[in-house]
Amino acid sequence: MTAFVMAGWLTMVFGVRGSQFTLFDLRVVPLVYGTLFFRRPLPLLLIGAGIAVCRFFISGVNPQSITGALNIMLLGLLAAFLVHLYRRRAWSYWRKALLSIVLINSLQVLGIVAFGAIPTGYYLSHVAYYTYPLGLALSALFVFIIWDFSKERRRADELNRVNRKLQQQTGELQQSKRELEEKARQLVASSRYKSEFIANMSHELKTPLNSIIVLSELIRDQEDTTSPEETARCAGLIHVSGNELLQMINDILDLSRIEAGQMEVMDQPVVLEELLQMIDHQVRAGMAAKGLLFQLRMGEGLPFAVASDSRKINQILRSLLANAVKFTEKGSIALEVSLEKALPGSLPSGAGSGPSEWIVFAVSDTGIGIDEGKQQLIFEAFQQEEGALNRKYGGMGLGLSMSLQLARLLGGSLSLESRKGEGSRFSLRLPARVWTGQPAGPTGSGRTHGRNAS
Repeated sequence: MTAFVMAGWLTMVFGVRGSQFTLFDLRVVPLVYGTLFFRRPLPLLLIGAGIAVCRFFISGVNPQSITGALNIMLLGLLAAFLVHLYRRRAWSYWRKALLSIVLINSLQVLGIVAFGAIPTGYYLSHVAYYTYPLGLALSALFVFIIWDFSKERRRADELNRVNRKLQQQTGELQQSKRELEEKARQLVASSRYKSEFIANMSHELKTPLNSIIVLSELIRDQEDTTSPEETARCAGLIHVSGNELLQMINDILDLSRIEAGQMEVMDQPVVLEELLQMIDHQVRAGMAAKGLLFQLRMGEGLPFAVASDSRKINQILRSLLANAVKFTEKGSIALEVSLEKALPGSLPSGAGSGPSEWIVFAVSDTGIGIDEGKQQLIFEAFQQEEGALNRKYGGMGLGLSMSLQLARLLGGSLSLESRKGEGSRFSLRLPARVWTGQPAGPTGSGRTHGRNAS
């Protein structure tokens, strides 16, 4: 709007002066173009008032400048009316331009005649007969020039907008390309790990199966010569191999049931101390075989019993402890149980608002540890930190994936903290829902049980 006022002032500065007090110029051009540029009447009223004030700075305050200022303000009123009219009519640019040029220039002539700043006869016979058509022509010329300029500007703006959109789309395409490449890498890795799993599973299943076949053939072929003690030993090995084979098959079936949503959770009282004693009894042999120090720690304030699925908690903890034994050559393994208050923003993913307290089972070891880049990967089915077929530690890579799924089924989570070469710490968090079907018993008192399993 200020630019339009300045344009009106410049046209008066460089206008043609007919006498000391008369001035002929193109002050109507900013008003004409303003009717095509603005969409509200108020700016045109302000532009007309601004140009009228500027009229006094050209030749001072005198009758001619006063009548000139009044004439300009009248032109501003007409321009405001035209803007209001154009808002209500769906006319083309040139139709509106023609109407504005004719009406505003005509009103300027009528204003000069009406206000009498110049004798009417003299003005009509010596001035208006050439200034009026010249004003129409020059107004049309400037409106065309400005329209052509604005059209080029609009084209440039449109090109800039298209360029920005293309740049944005290019960035999105590059991002999509990176995501697709990452997905492709994940698919390749997943395919490779599944292929390794199938090969490794075949190897793992063959081992107990071959033992069963070989020992059963040995008993059959040497039925008459084999002593009862030897037969009993072979039967025992067959029984152990059969249990190993059954456990592997059960693990695969359990994972399939979990992924199919067919695994049920039995809500029952879980006495924490009894659970830990059972865990201790189940893993003691594995600790003794490797000479590892095993510690059980129960923190303060633990409830006597919680409502959960004892068998599934046992399955998760045994899997975590079995992994700890497998990947720890020397040192110690610890199972710590504590009560944790839920802090804002610290609830496990998918737990909703969550309970206010959690039972935390933390299994830590001094084993080989896990690279930071592979810590999330090991929770995926069929994958281990070391994925080669001839990997040193064996196993099918289902334990952690199944443990994570079971933890989620129980309403909790499973997380990992580890550094390569410095050991690992798996934390199982479960809701601390106190079992109300039995009277409360004594809470934990910071007990620590340590033993050298060897």
